[in-house]
Amino acid sequence: MDSTTVALLAAQYGPVTGVTVHPAGITDGGDMQYARALDVPGLTRAPFPLGVRHLPFTATDVPLPATDEPAPSTAAWSMFSDQLGTTAAAGFACHLTGDGGDNLFLSAPAHLAGLARSGHWIRMLRDARDWARLRRQSPRPLIATALRGDAARIGRSDFGCPGWLVAPGPRASASRGPEAGAALAAELRTVARSANAEIQLADSLGVALHNPYFDGAVLDAVVSAPVEQRYSVRRYKPMLADTFADLLPDAHRRRAAKGLMVGDFHLGLRVNRRRVLGLADGRLAALGLVDPGPLRATIHAAALGAEAIWPPLLSVLAAEVWLEAVERAPGTHWTRTTSATADAQ
Repeated sequence: MDSTTVALLAAQYGPVTGVTVHPAGITDGGDMQYARALDVPGLTRAPFPLGVRHLPFTATDVPLPATDEPAPSTAAWSMFSDQLGTTAAAGFACHLTGDGGDNLFLSAPAHLAGLARSGHWIRMLRDARDWARLRRQSPRPLIATALRGDAARIGRSDFGCPGWLVAPGPRASASRGPEAGAALAAELRTVARSANAEIQLADSLGVALHNPYFDGAVLDAVVSAPVEQRYSVRRYKPMLADTFADLLPDAHRRRAAKGLMVGDFHLGLRVNRRRVLGLADGRLAALGLVDPGPLRATIHAAALGAEAIWPPLLSVLAAEVWLEAVERAPGTHWTRTTSATADAQ
């Protein structure tokens, strides 16, 4: 829905090719169904079939470039690099993404703290109950956190310290307080910073990547809207759907969920298990930051399909590959110029 909105907006100002990824050989249902519902002037639909070579953690002939920090899509570089290469070969001027849309329009129920502070007890209790029911959780932790006025922590899982992490890392400095807008802004700052690495990845292949949802004006517009427009446990991304009701097809405005790629990550680990296990006993282990034994056990379990806590696992694997890319990158050579040459320049 996020990418769809961006594509439809862009098509009003020039020709746009909307790329929809799908499993190879499966062309019906899912996102393909919604892509076919888009029939507007200036928009060309282009399917992008994903095969085994696109699975997460798969090696590719395109080396991962060094970026300022590990990129979120490191594990999916085989797919992302192929998509960027296709974009560059087609001569497209830029690549627009819908990244950030989930953070803006499908975030945790931080508004519960504001409802508790303003005395809207009935709605706070109802929203906490419904939000917990969707996720098959107890509403009690949500209500307790809302009553404490900690909007930044409502509905967010505390994964704790992974067993394979030896050196404790710095804790994220989330914005504490009852305001959902402040919690959202703090989250967006972190996500937008890491998204800059994605821009650097695309730039290495000659593609200008843009993330419209990370634009400051967009964030200002979202946080300035009344909380009842921004959050709902009964509708999917209501603010986005209502704002662009005249642009989005009915099928998209009625959409109630989004697809997940967790299965691809499990399968990618299983297919590429030997390669990924090699990352466990690498540079981070040599630096004394991770214990390779427990990390290998975590990788084995996820490869077998066991429920995995993906954020820390993907982060440590991305950091290991990133360090390799930094070591492989050519160094910068500086030359000293004379004052006369410098003045002439």
